[in-house]
Amino acid sequence: MGDRSAIEWTEATWNPTTGGDRVSRGCENCYALTLAKRLKAMGQPRYQRDGDPRTSGPGFGLTLHPDSLGLPLTWRRPTDRYRMRSGRFLWAAGE
Repeated sequence: MGDRSAIEWTEATWNPTTGGDRVSRGCENCYALTLAKRLKAMGQPRYQRDGDPRTSGPGFGLTLHPDSLGLPLTWRRPTDRYRMRSGRFLWAAGE
């Protein structure tokens, strides 16, 4: 996460939250849910909160990371191509 990205179609990535819930049929094969389970097992700190097993899963509980909220304000290079929430949902069931 930061102001330099190897992703060809963006210049910066910003992920102030992780996790979420499967809220539609389009979420049935969510790769981010599988990735979160693996990252939790590896001990990645941002993926230690479990979600509701009916709609989410291990390491995929919706979590706000306050330390990341101001990150874009520290970037010195102006850009209009940000990638936000790489592979994660911006909503959760019941919200």
